[in-house]
Amino acid sequence: MVKNRGIVERLFRYIKPHWYLILASTVAGVVKLTLPLLAPQILRYFTDYVLIEGSAFSMQQKSQEILKWTMILVGVYIFVYIPAAYIRQMGSTEVSNRIMHTMRCEVYGHLQKMSASFHQHNKSGNLVTRVNNDVEQVHDFIWNVATNIWIDSIVLIVYLFLMARINLPLTLLTAVVLPVSVIITKKIRVHIKSERKKVQRNISEISGYMQERMAGFATVKLFNMEEHEKKKFFGYSNDIYRFTRKANRYFSLGEAVNASLSEIISAVIVGLSAFCIIYGKMSIGEMIVFYSYLGYFVTPLRRFSELNVTYARSVAGIERVFEILDTPTDIQEAENAVTLTAATPMNIRFEHVFFHYNKENDQMNLSDIHFSISAGEQVAVVGSSGCGKTTLINLLARFYDVDSGAITIDGENICNYSLQSLYQHIGMVFQDTVLFSETIADNILYGRQDASMEEVEAAARAANAYSFIMDMPEKWQTKLGERGVGLSGGQKQRIAIARVFLKNPGLLILDEATSALDSESERLVQEALENLMEKRTSIVIAHRLSTIINADRIIVMHQGRIVEMGTHTELLAKNGRYTQLYQMQFEGVV
Repeated sequence: MVKNRGIVERLFRYIKPHWYLILASTVAGVVKLTLPLLAPQILRYFTDYVLIEGSAFSMQQKSQEILKWTMILVGVYIFVYIPAAYIRQMGSTEVSNRIMHTMRCEVYGHLQKMSASFHQHNKSGNLVTRVNNDVEQVHDFIWNVATNIWIDSIVLIVYLFLMARINLPLTLLTAVVLPVSVIITKKIRVHIKSERKKVQRNISEISGYMQERMAGFATVKLFNMEEHEKKKFFGYSNDIYRFTRKANRYFSLGEAVNASLSEIISAVIVGLSAFCIIYGKMSIGEMIVFYSYLGYFVTPLRRFSELNVTYARSVAGIERVFEILDTPTDIQEAENAVTLTAATPMNIRFEHVFFHYNKENDQMNLSDIHFSISAGEQVAVVGSSGCGKTTLINLLARFYDVDSGAITIDGENICNYSLQSLYQHIGMVFQDTVLFSETIADNILYGRQDASMEEVEAAARAANAYSFIMDMPEKWQTKLGERGVGLSGGQKQRIAIARVFLKNPGLLILDEATSALDSESERLVQEALENLMEKRTSIVIAHRLSTIINADRIIVMHQGRIVEMGTHTELLAKNGRYTQLYQMQFEGVV
């Protein structure tokens, strides 16, 4: 409960700047719900004074009275009720939309700062659900908790006051329902919140599961796993159904008990009102007004019951949003960060670096990595799968931070450089090219947003991409599918290379950029990469050793350690690990 209170207090800090809209919505809501009280009062007037005591009234006078009060009532509804209803709706909706926009942007911005480790341990579908579905719970909270709870509380007090003026004993009897309803509501809310949290968690899981399976639909089909995946999906969906059913059962129980209380008290009031009329303690008109107010009294009372599930659902969702915002990023920027500039020589040095992904065990992914790269040098890193090649560049790009040791650029620890300037001067081309479902021009411009189309064209030419782009129906404005669907592997790689050309970084990292291509595509991409590497400090992770034979230096890794270093000729002469890898590819040893 204390945790919930903290969440609510924190959410109210988002609401505070918009207090005037909340106030306007609340006042309008009170006006909207109290205006209907006029009708019973007019009915009481006609019953007690015009009909029962008004025998002296002529039919014409009675008709005029009815017409007069009907016009007044219609005027009130047109000129007061309609504006009040509009302000009530608009005020709350505007506040909730503003806060949802703010929170959605905060969460997305925070996710952009998170490290590779965070994204590795959280499914993208789960995170998307938090940005969209969970943030949407703010609307229910604003509408019900931030406004309705105040509106209904004030309206209940107004109802009780007006009812007490008619008959105090009957009003006190009616008021007994309030504490009973509150106690029931409080007890049931705990169970509803627990089940709703499970529902939200499972919705995130099923979103991540669906995103993975949709992306890998070809694999599912080729392995005839459709039925298997349908069963797994049924399991996820069934969990959501079970938890939702439990929450609904608690909600229905609360509704049934509160509704029963309302109906029981209504029946008792009718009977007691009849006695009051018989003994002259209440007029028929007063009974009509009292019973009408009792009906109005029941409406906000029932909404308090409904508030159980709304409060539980909204707080459960908002809590998940705050969990993301409260997750600290592993990669922290130094307080007085140094700016890496284009003039900074890309002299790179790894100084006895140790690193492991799983902090819960002592198994190192990299052990005592020590080497340096001079500015403008082209260095290749080779080794069997899992030897630590990609980990090496992940640390250099600060996707992760080292456990011990240091990585420096021009003698400065990379942890001391601002992240923005560090990323600005690093260009990477991966084996698995990431393109966005935008135009070809937009994907290349991702390298530098302020570039002109002439610069984009020059980058495309340098990347051997210009000719196939010109063959596209809409050329630069050709819309790509998700992850570049519609292009071949070689075409996607050349778009990615053009993007890096446009960025013009001082340090270039190539992570097996040609390993998944056919011979023709590899030739074109390799030529583009050679253009890109010219006069740049370059680190090439290669599976095909034929692509790095001319590298200035080759670093050979094995089981997280550097075991050899030298030129292609020097390493072959050593007849060590590099020679084994070379023979596996070119002499058919394996």
